[in-house]
Amino acid sequence: MARLYNTFEFIGNISIPKDTNKFHEVKESPSGWVGHRLNFAVQESKTNSVFVELYGGYSKAKSYPVKTFGKGTENEKGAKLEIPWEDRLSPETIDMVADFKKIVVDFTTDQELKKEIGRMLYEVRNLEYQDNLSDADTVKLKELKEELKKKAVNRFEFIHNYDAIVLLADKLDEYKDYKFKITGSVDYSEHKGNFYRKFNPEHIEIVPNEEKSKLTSTMDIFFTKDSLDDKDFKEDKKVYINGYVLGYEGKAKKDQFFPQQFVINAQKIDLENENQVKLFEFLKSKFNVKGKGVYHLQWQVNVFRGADTVEFTIDNLTPTQRESVEFGLSKLEDYAPKGGMLGETVYENRLVKPILKAIDKENDFSEGAVESTFEAEDLEFEYTLVEDKQQIQSQEPVKEEVKEESKPALDDLDNLFG
Repeated sequence: MARLYNTFEFIGNISIPKDTNKFHEVKESPSGWVGHRLNFAVQESKTNSVFVELYGGYSKAKSYPVKTFGKGTENEKGAKLEIPWEDRLSPETIDMVADFKKIVVDFTTDQELKKEIGRMLYEVRNLEYQDNLSDADTVKLKELKEELKKKAVNRFEFIHNYDAIVLLADKLDEYKDYKFKITGSVDYSEHKGNFYRKFNPEHIEIVPNEEKSKLTSTMDIFFTKDSLDDKDFKEDKKVYINGYVLGYEGKAKKDQFFPQQFVINAQKIDLENENQVKLFEFLKSKFNVKGKGVYHLQWQVNVFRGADTVEFTIDNLTPTQRESVEFGLSKLEDYAPKGGMLGETVYENRLVKPILKAIDKENDFSEGAVESTFEAEDLEFEYTLVEDKQQIQSQEPVKEEVKEESKPALDDLDNLFG
């Protein structure tokens, strides 16, 4: 079966750690490896934000080439490239690399100019994709690239994380009042028996303030008939899915399954509302499978790291406040916190909707979850011992911080279950 990659799309205001070392951390190992790590948060709201992280570095002892992938054309596939370290910032070199292997940072604030740049980039890609260009198209391609140099002065392309980190560490604070859209890959790793998740940015751009904020990911979730856990539903109104995701494990240099819990959050639904209850049962039913096989289904997931607003009740009052309400001297709402009362801080992956369509020839979810080619024992993580301290240093991730009667519109699903 073809591997489906897990991705994210975050839109919101950014929050840069006040501690410079937490924003841009630089560590040098005895072997001469200089690692740079950049962290900042994307805010969906004042009570929900998620950190993204870029890691990159270089060796003082030896210049390692940048291993990447070249552009393909209509009749020729792209091929692996090894770029000398000292050539990685050359415009001619960057132009050779496939777009999906680049890190793009776009600080263009003029949205009309940005649209124009986008149209020009589209024309360039179309011309580059052709195997044989006419003389006129060759001239046009050259002119387009020259025009892009003049207009896209705040748009940057890199082929190595290190250079993107250097730029962002220097420039991001200047644009912190703008709203950003950040897309990239959801990466997993293991270190000393613990599992970690990282949101690795690949495209960072400024968007209009009117854009709706969100913290979403598209995840290919693997599970078995025993993965669904609803035993505590009466108490917390949540159904838990003890699932798995495929990720590249750097130490073993292969794909492995990483355990990952998901949640169907029913705290906001009205259990007296027939349509909402049916929708809840519909989401839950996607995990009703039989047999000993391993199934999978792609989902839209809301990443939640924060606190929900909870109902303020008389139980939240002090004894004196309660007496005042009971005597009629005041009302319950007189003591309610402004902006609502927040519950406990949680870190959850909230399932919003299944992606019920054919992704490719080998992954057709039109009828829901499908049985994979994996078996239950394949879900067990295989630990790898690594003695190379430099390799551990270059791969170690940052641990995530945890400790109505009408049918809902599609745009409202994240509000209902997110």
